[in-house]
Amino acid sequence: MSLLLERTSSGDLLWVENPFTGAVTYLTDIHLKQSGFQARDPTGAAAPLQTHELSEICRACAFCPGNEHMTTSEIMRRVPDASDTWLTRAFPNLFPRVPTQCTGGKNESYLLVETPDHFRPGATHPEHLAYTAALGASHFWDVMRDAVSLAQLSLANPSVAGVVIRKNQGRESGASQPHPHTQVIGTGRPFAPIAREKAVLEQDPTLWQQILEFAEREQLLIAEREGCYLYFSPFGTFPRSYEVVDTRSSCRLDEVDPTRLHIFSDLLYRALEILGDAPLDYEVHAEPGLPLHAHINARHYPYSNIAGTLNLPMQLLRRV
Repeated sequence: MSLLLERTSSGDLLWVENPFTGAVTYLTDIHLKQSGFQARDPTGAAAPLQTHELSEICRACAFCPGNEHMTTSEIMRRVPDASDTWLTRAFPNLFPRVPTQCTGGKNESYLLVETPDHFRPGATHPEHLAYTAALGASHFWDVMRDAVSLAQLSLANPSVAGVVIRKNQGRESGASQPHPHTQVIGTGRPFAPIAREKAVLEQDPTLWQQILEFAEREQLLIAEREGCYLYFSPFGTFPRSYEVVDTRSSCRLDEVDPTRLHIFSDLLYRALEILGDAPLDYEVHAEPGLPLHAHINARHYPYSNIAGTLNLPMQLLRRV
């Protein structure tokens, strides 16, 4: 199997096929047309919220400090030195993403609150929320380590066949809670996208190397560090998609070497910095036979999915 694509007579990329799903992305100018929808001003015309109004929102948020009793029983927290509050905390999801009957009767869906902050500094509107890219790389490294610890806890359950780390940021991404958080989800059977990736790589073990060479050739490569790569993906689930791939790690999440995980975390955080506070999701996949990797998707760019194909605005490629 090889990466399928076609170019125009001038050498520009015309379309490229997702080697794992077969979906085709066509590069077009369709997104240059004007939208008939009215733009929404997220701040609106309302007067700025007062400090006590922001505090009232935090008092109602189950993920804010002081409201620990509003969540399920805590199983983990990180407390920095000389601090009177936690930095991160984790507990089982009140609403399991995978039914407990599928994981030996145990809830293997966990929530990891990434920060005690609900709003960003100087917030004057409910939309001025804290977001993951503002945490700092060292704080995000703590988040990643805690997520892997939760994965290890889940994988200790003999009924669990696989685990993913899942992040949703923003209402448009499907997040139901505005406070920054990450999910770690165990399943009783292999996750279908991971099984598909693994099956395709078994047919062509060089495929991801072909993808990386393609990304570098098309100037989509953003960063490389000791065999770990961050690149813009023209065949992601959404038009603004990125991937982080560690070519030197091929194992379960709980078996990744800490040094490799730290490099991976830094490049994943760099992708989040590119997207900032935009609605996004990312998912971390790790299995023997697969390189450790993450798919990152921005959710606020317009896209057009037609019969399973995707139209990618050409200007997105030019701005990478």
